[in-house]
Amino acid sequence: MALTPWPSTLSMHEPEQAAAELKRCVSQYGFKGALVNDTQRAGPDGDDAVFYDGPEWDVFWATVTALDVPFYLHPRNPTGTVHDRLWAKRKWLIGPPLSFAHGVSLHALGMVTNGVFDRHPGLQVVLGHLGEHIPFDMWRINHWFEDVKKPLGLACRKTIREYFQQNLWITTSGHFSTTALQLCMAEVGTDRILFSIDYPFESFADACGWYDDLHLNLVDKRKMGKENAARLFKLGDFKDAKA
Repeated sequence: MALTPWPSTLSMHEPEQAAAELKRCVSQYGFKGALVNDTQRAGPDGDDAVFYDGPEWDVFWATVTALDVPFYLHPRNPTGTVHDRLWAKRKWLIGPPLSFAHGVSLHALGMVTNGVFDRHPGLQVVLGHLGEHIPFDMWRINHWFEDVKKPLGLACRKTIREYFQQNLWITTSGHFSTTALQLCMAEVGTDRILFSIDYPFESFADACGWYDDLHLNLVDKRKMGKENAARLFKLGDFKDAKA
C-alpha cells in the first residue's frame, strides 16, 4: 500500500508560511499531511536549527490539527557546526546507526515536554524507525518525567505513555527486528504502529519478507500492516484493502 497523493514537504522557516502552504497542499491537491526532515536549517550560513516545539509554532500546529492530517517528523543528516563538533570524527554513526534517532528523539520529546500536544490535543505525529529509540527507553523516560521532573516543574499534563496512545505513532521503516517490534507492541500498542519499508534505503523484499513471516495473530498483523495507516491517512477504499 502506497500513499497517493503523498504527504507534502514544507519549508519550515516561518510558522505562518508553513501553515499556509500545508493548507494549500491539503485543500487544493489532497495531500495526506506533511513529511518534514526534523529541524529546519536557517541563518546566514545555514548553521541554525529551527525546532517546532515552541509556542511560536502554535499557529502551524493549529492548522495541522484543523486540517486533521498527520505530520511525519523524519530524520535529517547533521550539517554545519553540529556535524563538525559531534559527528565529523564519528562519521560511521551518521544516519541510521545513531544520528537520525538522536535528532528526532530530541525534537519529539521536546514537543512533549514543551506542551505542544497539550495545546493541540488532536495533533498526530508519526515517528519512523520504531520510534527513534524512544519506545526502548519508555520506562526510564516515564519514571524520570513523573517522579523527578514534574515535581521540579515539568508542566506537560499527561504521561509519555499517554502521548503515545493519543498523539504519537511509530513505523517499522528500516527496522525489521521481531524482538524490537514485540517490545514496541508492548510499550506503544498495536493500534499506533504502522508497517513501513524505508525504500530506497531498505528493500521491499527484506521488509515484506520479514513482515509476512511474523508469527502474530491476524488481528494485530492486519492492524499494523494496513488498517492503522488507512485510518490515520483516511485512505478509504484502496487496492487490496479487504485482502
